[in-house]
Amino acid sequence: MKKREELVQEMETLFRFVFRQLRQEINEVYNSELSTNEFMVLRMLVDSGRQRSTDLSKYLQVSASHITAVTDLLLSKGYIARKRSENDRRIIDIELTKEGQDIFNVIQEKKRAYFLERFEHFTDKEIETMNKLFHKIKVDQK
Repeated sequence: MKKREELVQEMETLFRFVFRQLRQEINEVYNSELSTNEFMVLRMLVDSGRQRSTDLSKYLQVSASHITAVTDLLLSKGYIARKRSENDRRIIDIELTKEGQDIFNVIQEKKRAYFLERFEHFTDKEIETMNKLFHKIKVDQK
């Protein structure tokens, strides 16, 4: 049996490799239509409704200027709209358009199909085990 330190080192190396590979493959799914950050903005708007730029930047953990650039692109594509807040006219909210919802649905379906194909050689039990381990990592981070 390997020492714990060697096991952890191997795990770190594999994590880096696997997540880099998955990220590249997922980006190929997104990049046909949107960047990853554009998709994530649409996801937040789908999940949570109207948002302010500051909330989007916190969610994506990026700068306000980056969110402005991303939302400008989404606006130019017709996927979002900027609306003045009904409560405070100084505040600009960002909301999803029908076109934004439609493109989100298309890409979400492509992503779903990608993951089903990517993990088709895993048994349900292996996927359940992987999910449990990821949940354990997630909980330990809080």
